[in-house]
Amino acid sequence: MKLDNEAGPYLDPRQHMSDELEVVRMLATRALERGRRSGRLTEGPETSGASEDALLAALRELEARLAASRSKSRPLPIDVLRQVFELTSTELRSLWCLVGFELDPGVRNLLRGVASEDNRGITIGTLLSVVYGDAPHQGVVELGLDSRMVEWCLVELDPADAAAPLSQRRIRIADRILELASGIVRIAPATKRLARLVEQAPPLEELEIDAVVSARVIRALEGSGSVVMVCGRTGSGRRSLLVAAAKQNGSEVLEIDGRAISVQQQDAKQQLRLLARECRLCGLVPLIRSLDALAGAGDVLDRLDLVDEIFEGLVLATCTKPIVRRWRRSPVTVELPPLTGAQRARLWARELPGASEGDADLLSTMYPLAPALIHAASAAAIRNCGDDKMQPEHIEAGLRSVLDDRLAGLATRVNVTQKWEDLILPDDQITAVVELLARIRERRKVYEDWGFGEKVGRGLGVSALFSGPPGTGKTMAAGLIACDLSVELYQVDISKISSKWIGETEKNLAALFDAAEAGHAILLFDEADALFGKRTEVKSSNDRHANQEVNYLLQRMESFTGICILTSNHDNAIDEAFRRRLSLQVRFPVPESKERKRLWRALLPTSAPVAKDLPLDHLAETYVMSGGYIRNAVLRAAFLAADEGTTIEAAHLVHAAQLEYESMGKIAPASQQ
Repeated sequence: MKLDNEAGPYLDPRQHMSDELEVVRMLATRALERGRRSGRLTEGPETSGASEDALLAALRELEARLAASRSKSRPLPIDVLRQVFELTSTELRSLWCLVGFELDPGVRNLLRGVASEDNRGITIGTLLSVVYGDAPHQGVVELGLDSRMVEWCLVELDPADAAAPLSQRRIRIADRILELASGIVRIAPATKRLARLVEQAPPLEELEIDAVVSARVIRALEGSGSVVMVCGRTGSGRRSLLVAAAKQNGSEVLEIDGRAISVQQQDAKQQLRLLARECRLCGLVPLIRSLDALAGAGDVLDRLDLVDEIFEGLVLATCTKPIVRRWRRSPVTVELPPLTGAQRARLWARELPGASEGDADLLSTMYPLAPALIHAASAAAIRNCGDDKMQPEHIEAGLRSVLDDRLAGLATRVNVTQKWEDLILPDDQITAVVELLARIRERRKVYEDWGFGEKVGRGLGVSALFSGPPGTGKTMAAGLIACDLSVELYQVDISKISSKWIGETEKNLAALFDAAEAGHAILLFDEADALFGKRTEVKSSNDRHANQEVNYLLQRMESFTGICILTSNHDNAIDEAFRRRLSLQVRFPVPESKERKRLWRALLPTSAPVAKDLPLDHLAETYVMSGGYIRNAVLRAAFLAADEGTTIEAAHLVHAAQLEYESMGKIAPASQQ
């Protein structure tokens, strides 16, 4: 069916709908005559007074004229329902009755007269009398709760009448079918939040996909009744591969967001029925993105059964890993491996036409992104560049804009202004941070070139725990690592991640990890014990849900291939299972006197007006504070000096240090008061 608002290959409904509604008027008039003759109806709308035989003859003449018109001309848009859903003539006639009730006052008046009850709406009993006459049993089958018309969402039953007998239940035509009868041919607006029509897609030969994988997907699409799942990381090209293969096969695709489907079983069933109706009505192939989001978890029921039950014919889907379960029809599962360095380089070269081969190789090494992010970041870089020559900062800005969009509402990008010389730590901790940098830089060599990835199997990402008292430099160290690696650091907003609704926390975490993995960004979980805390004994549903979140995190961390840094002031509160999965744990101690002296000196900018011979040794010895408190003291002293219009003097620093010390709940030695 042509998806636009033009008449296309159909008749103009404004010219020909009146004939269909005239049939409905005659049917309703016949029902009124039968009702009056039987004594069931004593009053109602005025009719022509013609006998039922005369009405029947006129009805047959009109139907013959309509049939002749259909054979010589084009059908009405609503006529497509008969073929697509294999409707009987009485089912189609019932739909026209419902159309007339909505659009034609004369038809509405006649149908209400047949009902002789109230004006709340048309009932199934009215349709049984008007359309089915002496064969109501067929009407019960065609209009009942399990009928095709209800299953395919062509009609809707009023839920307020759920306890009423079937004949007294109110029924109305679905808005989508009413639009179709009026000549509006489009995807139902009610599905916009759930799905979209894929109008453009790159050809298969332009995708950086292994030829063997592509050939397997194309062969799978030849089976019209198959479920074809492509598994791989988010942004790896799973959707593009399926859409390109479908287009090559001559099929149009309706892309459905599996994460937007309700977690409530009944609501999900209704949503999927609507989507299946659109696919069948418009001749579209459904592509369910993030199919694994429909799998059950905890108290959330598995909705994959609904997909298996409701969608007929070819179904396409993407997921992160193969879904092992009992399927009604066995799916074809194709795993899409991550891009190789050479494939990424070719993709960068294609997306940035001005890039040389060397530039593409460098970009592939510096930004090992998923294909979707390479495409989006390149497009943003080209927009940023304009008519100027492409520079590295344009690409970095493009990447930042894409990641900011993907992580919006879940994490915030951290702008790092400090330098390595600002991080004052003991030698052992510095060595540990250097080891962490080496793990990140050399993991491709170790895991891929040296073959350790095959031995390790899972947990190929890098995760570290920075623990210690407040102000010891944990967050600063994470920022400096990101800066040194030329990648973005995103601080996770735990308040936005956690949700009281079942399954929502896991959904937010999945989106967070997927975006970071695809974008090669570092995730920073500050105060990580709030999310990675120890599991507790289950005494209530709240305990069970909290433990489920921890269990999900454990699984996702193990499969995460990106970089993740956790900071905590209470490392003992971290669940032991997380600690086993960490690549590295670094304890940030309160600095000793020597480190404190270096901190006092490092935190005084060279551009600040500072007096000579400041008592930094005295301050370091007297006030046992971490770097965060020393920073606060230096800043306090600077504001005091600025207010007095002088340089930063020893008195300012001592006074500020004493105030900070007291804010820590400590008292300076009496000799220093």
